[in-house]
Amino acid sequence: MKHLRFMVAAAAAVIGSLLLSVPAHAAPAPAPVAADDPWNGQIFLTFDDGPGGTYTDEILAVLEANNAKATFFQLGQNAQRDPARSRAVLAAGHALGNHSWDHPDMTTLTRAQMDSQIGRTQTLLESFGAEVNCFRPPYGAHNTTVNQAITGAGLQRQMWNEDTKDWSRPGVDAIVNVLLGATPGDVVLMHDGGGDRSQTVEALEIALPQLAAKGYTFGITPKCSPAP
Repeated sequence: MKHLRFMVAAAAAVIGSLLLSVPAHAAPAPAPVAADDPWNGQIFLTFDDGPGGTYTDEILAVLEANNAKATFFQLGQNAQRDPARSRAVLAAGHALGNHSWDHPDMTTLTRAQMDSQIGRTQTLLESFGAEVNCFRPPYGAHNTTVNQAITGAGLQRQMWNEDTKDWSRPGVDAIVNVLLGATPGDVVLMHDGGGDRSQTVEALEIALPQLAAKGYTFGITPKCSPAP
C-alpha cells in the first residue's frame, strides 16, 4: 500500500510540473498553409460597384494596413465621376475589373447593348492606365450571349464563391463570419460602392488580421491579374 501511495504521489508531481511549464495564456501558433494548397494560402478579396467615395478610401487604408491586395470591379459611370479614386486603387497596387457602365441585368440586353456596356467601361478604365482582364456581370447574371460578349471583348468572366451580402447591411458580425470562413482559393464578394459600406470597412478591420494570423494572404484573382 505504501508503495502504491508513493507511485501516485510521484505521478501527481510530474503532472503538476508539466502544467506549470505551460503559459496560462499561450497564444495559438498560426496554422501552417497546407502543403497541397494550390493557391499558396491566398484568398481573393473583391469589391463591386465603386468607386464609392470615402468608403473606397477607408477600404484601401485597411487593405494597406494588412498588406492585402484586391480586385475592384468598377462601374463606368462611377469611375467617370470619380477618376481620382480609380487611379488611387491602381496606385495602391490593386487591380481594376469591368463591372459594366451602369449595372444593368446583362441578360435583358441586346448584344449591341452588352457590347456598349462592356466597351465603354473598358475604354474608360484603360484610360487610367489599368490593364483590365476580367468582367463581373452585375447580379452575377449571365447567359450564352453575355458570355460571348465578355470573351468577344477579350475578357474573362470572374464570379465569386463566398458572398458576404454586405450590400444588405446584415451587420458587422455577419460579414466577419463569412470572411473568417474563407479558405485559400475563395473569391469573396464585397462592395465599396452602391450605399453605406461602413459595416464592410469595420468587418475588414476585424477579420483580416485574424485571417493573416492563420497564415493566409490576400491577392488579385488570377483571371484579373495583369500580365507579368
